[in-house]
Amino acid sequence: MKLVFFFLYLIFSLHVESNEAKCHKNTVAVQNNLTLSRSILKVHCESRDDDLGEHFLRFQDVAYSFSFHDNLVLQTRFKCTLWKGANLEYHKTFMAYEEGAFRKCGLLYSWEARDDGIYFSKNGEPMKLRYSWDI
Repeated sequence: MKLVFFFLYLIFSLHVESNEAKCHKNTVAVQNNLTLSRSILKVHCESRDDDLGEHFLRFQDVAYSFSFHDNLVLQTRFKCTLWKGANLEYHKTFMAYEEGAFRKCGLLYSWEARDDGIYFSKNGEPMKLRYSWDI
């Protein structure tokens, strides 16, 4: 019986490894486009397993981005908090990426901080207002 479980595990591992090479990483990108205030954008993203630390973006700096594969066992989620304003008094915490029922490969989730809120685009679609700033 142990031998059967070993072979099932081996087959599953090889299947996952071969699919991993075919499945490109997903990417989350955050851009500071605070046109009116041109203030610093503070970004902090984390998942259940990884705290990606704090990052500070100047107006129209290169986007902060990170890439990852979906977790096959546990649902992959990345929560981000963005802060803006002279004293970083405006903020918003939101789910920047959440795996659905099926594994995702090679997706780009773009988030853009603007003066009136936080905009979202998936795979280059037009940006749409998703969240307003909290105070």
